[in-house]
Amino acid sequence: MRVLTLDIGNTTVDACLWEGGRLKHLGRFSYLDLSVLEGKWERVLVVSVRPSLHEDLTRAFGRKLWIVRREDIPIRVEYRTPETLGVDRVLLSYAVKEFYTDSGVVVSLGTALVVDLLLKGVFRGGFITAGIGLKLKALHMAAEGIPDLKLRDLRVLLGRSTEECVVGGIVEEVRAFVVSLKYRWEKEFGVSLPVFITGGDGQILKDLGTYDPLILHRGLLRIGGYI
Repeated sequence: MRVLTLDIGNTTVDACLWEGGRLKHLGRFSYLDLSVLEGKWERVLVVSVRPSLHEDLTRAFGRKLWIVRREDIPIRVEYRTPETLGVDRVLLSYAVKEFYTDSGVVVSLGTALVVDLLLKGVFRGGFITAGIGLKLKALHMAAEGIPDLKLRDLRVLLGRSTEECVVGGIVEEVRAFVVSLKYRWEKEFGVSLPVFITGGDGQILKDLGTYDPLILHRGLLRIGGYI
């Protein structure tokens, strides 16, 4: 069985192939490169935060396509506006529950930084802010003296160059945000909360917990009944 899984984020499409009981990462592609994913797929499972692309996906994959909706994910959700809740957030918490534990801090770091609380098998909500790359772009565009700096895992005690000050400062800010939420939630709910990290830039935070870059794909496969 050849199953294509697609995690469609705000800026890229992350693709995996499930075949022979193994999951293979095919890579990250721009939206204009969907043609490279053409193949003899028997099923195409998709989690997407870009509804504007769904018509193109339907044309490309036809009846093989299943775009997973929030209602398809078997996890309890406690959220005041479920109609606006991103399906990727729910799927990520579901995958953590299925493959790791029923309580934890669930982090996705890409265009946005999303930090959610999974508590006793229930998605409870969390916070969304700009990701590291977006923060770097915003500073470059808004401040004439800040160059177009690239993301890297830069950790210093004290910034002594422009790159160290800007990139190092944003990395420290993001790390402190995740650690602070973990501490506050553990204190409030009286439970130990391991951290689970994914997303295109998630490796920056991998030492804070369990880094699993393909967890959304495994969540799709679990919902589809393949694993």
